[in-house]
Amino acid sequence: MGGINAGMRNQWFINPQNPASYTVFDSASFLFDGGLYSKMSTFRTDTLNQPSNYASIGYITMGFPVTRWWRASFGLLPFSSVGYTINNDQSVEGFGNTRFEFQGYGGLSQMYIGSGFKLFGGLSAGINYSFIFGSIDKTRNITFPDSSNVFNARIAEMTKIRGFYADFGLQYNHTFDNGRFFTLGATYAPGQSLNGRSDKLAISYQHDYSTDLDEIRDTIEYTEGAKGTIHLPQAVGGGFSFGNGDRWMAGADVKWQEWSSYTYLGKSDSLKNSLILNAGGQFRPSTSDISQYWKRITYRAGVRFNQTYLYLNDTRINEFGISFGFGLPMKKTRSTLNIAFEAGGRGTTQNNLIRENYFRFTLGASIFDRWFLKRKYD
Repeated sequence: MGGINAGMRNQWFINPQNPASYTVFDSASFLFDGGLYSKMSTFRTDTLNQPSNYASIGYITMGFPVTRWWRASFGLLPFSSVGYTINNDQSVEGFGNTRFEFQGYGGLSQMYIGSGFKLFGGLSAGINYSFIFGSIDKTRNITFPDSSNVFNARIAEMTKIRGFYADFGLQYNHTFDNGRFFTLGATYAPGQSLNGRSDKLAISYQHDYSTDLDEIRDTIEYTEGAKGTIHLPQAVGGGFSFGNGDRWMAGADVKWQEWSSYTYLGKSDSLKNSLILNAGGQFRPSTSDISQYWKRITYRAGVRFNQTYLYLNDTRINEFGISFGFGLPMKKTRSTLNIAFEAGGRGTTQNNLIRENYFRFTLGASIFDRWFLKRKYD
């Protein structure tokens, strides 16, 4: 549904993007959400095209009641990902053909535990407290294929990242007498820092083309266990949703994040503040018709615009996506099988930049079960 989340609350699903939404969980329910994620991309410039495919576990979350006014959730989510290989061939005077190679892979995961609290008059508040962990490996390489007497150089940096992260949410929900509802939501994550521990190795070497092996000539620099911090910028979001029970729903979001204050191991970057706009909704033809299965399917769609934090070659990198999907009800249960698709693009081929066109696919399951009920008959 375009990624809307600030004003979203649904007793059949878990929304960890706004922890205040946990208060909608039924007092005798246990929820489990899990999904797989796949992305197929094509990167292109004015002269080249390169395909790319990626797949991983998308999310694993659980939600349950604790008391009459307290609901909880925990799970594992992706936080960030790194994956690139870039080669740039140039002709350098005195060296001939020179190749610059850049590689990076890894990413961070988020293990969270969250609580939502019912306050008063339809108002709820929530907090997620997370442990962020993972590693990022980066390599820079320069080679001289036309100069056999010149040493190549490589810098490899391996960083392990750990730290705690908190984000907060508010929601106000009002249900009218005719069954329709309106929800207003807000999210906030303050600026926070993660701990990084980095190993760095810089070497000079020659490549033996007969054996296709690198022969190390000298160690230029070696640093082990250098400590630093990664400062994550504050983020503010807001949104709303309105609808009629489980029949239909629509909503929109906006989120701003101060990426200009981001630093990585004490180094700043030329990032800009980001702005994300989302809108979407869902429709279910019937909530009670058991004769025709297609009427009980939930149909979803949305759009998303992202003015990203990247500013390259005097050009702002923007992203736009259109999404749609289905919630397929499982037999004799409130559980659903969720299928989602998104087609979109990011970047531009102008000013010697790269354009990415992608197709994203997500397959998930939302399991709803009744727990915490006292049996009258055994």
